[in-house]
Amino acid sequence: MIIQGHPENTEAYVWGDRTLRNVRCKTCGIVTHWEPLEPVPGARHGVNLRNFEPALSESVDVKRFDGADTWKFLD
Repeated sequence: MIIQGHPENTEAYVWGDRTLRNVRCKTCGIVTHWEPLEPVPGARHGVNLRNFEPALSESVDVKRFDGADTWKFLD
């Protein structure tokens, strides 16, 4: 799947341990995705599936992760 958009409609920010670049919509502020600051083969990326049709998220195996407290997968 390829997702394309106009870069001028998003903005990036970095915070916390400074390893990820978070990208959000300039208009509404919703996070579109995150990616590592230093891209390496096999690195993980995150995509906000709520930006897509609900049927797509129902077809994806989602691992829930507690990044706020325990830093463990929840399921």
